Amino acid sequence: MTICGSLLIGRAIIKTVFGELWPMESQHMYDRMLNFLLFKVIFIGAVMEPVWRHILRLSMWIGVLGFMRIFSLLSRDRLDNLATVAFVSLQKYYKIALLLSTILFSNIMWYVGSLYLFPTSLAFLTLEFLPVVLDTVQVLIKYMTHLMDQWRENGFEDKRLINYYTELSADILILGCTLLQYLQLIWMHGVSFGIVDIVLFLNVRSVLKDLRNKVIVYRERWKAMCYVKDSYVDASAEELAKHNDDCAICRERMKTAKKLACGHLFHLHCLHSWIQHHVSKPTCPTCRRPLSPSS
Repeated sequence: MTICGSLLIGRAIIKTVFGELWPMESQHMYDRMLNFLLFKVIFIGAVMEPVWRHILRLSMWIGVLGFMRIFSLLSRDRLDNLATVAFVSLQKYYKIALLLSTILFSNIMWYVGSLYLFPTSLAFLTLEFLPVVLDTVQVLIKYMTHLMDQWRENGFEDKRLINYYTELSADILILGCTLLQYLQLIWMHGVSFGIVDIVLFLNVRSVLKDLRNKVIVYRERWKAMCYVKDSYVDASAEELAKHNDDCAICRERMKTAKKLACGHLFHLHCLHSWIQHHVSKPTCPTCRRPLSPSS
């Protein structure tokens, strides 16, 4: 009954807010649902003491959080897809921003309710609650910066930089919560070198690897960004007027720009975004000349 009700609510949200899902969005949604069922409900049931009433109640609580998180991540997929469309009505963004705000408020209320339902499992539930909130806040900030970019006549130049640091911070915090949760499950279950222990240790190893990669990529990106900011001069008003050109990365008019060694002009925040996706070997987006000696 509960599952059928959740499916009906989910279909109603999709139809009202998102309309027809893109093939990739549907695939991602089903993959996340499967991962959630395998690594949350079933796996937690295998680790915890077999008190079925407690397990069912906890599974329902976590299931509601997972339901809301799926729609947060679906909103992120939709934003990525809308960025590839030439013209999109702002009403579509408003609908999703309202949905994300509702999810965020519902998450907080759901967590407050857990203080009374599960007073002895507060640490575990907090580690379940935080990733959902972080994901929702991250996606909501991306939508708000996009709307600000649409509202302002000259655009919102800091949009990409804000989105990058928001995503980086949220990803690191979510990985940290996931690591703590796995360590807590190991502590609750004990070490017996069974299948459950092997899966837990493999997941801990995977999270640590992801954290390490995040830090390495960020460090390399920061070095490249600092080099570009300090080594290349700002284009003068005369140079901007002479070229009278759009930024080749974002295709928008340049009021301020960095002049590379090759003579091409770009927004500084666009160069930051470009380096983010080409961190191993950053080059000029137009002529492919290396941006730093290390590249």
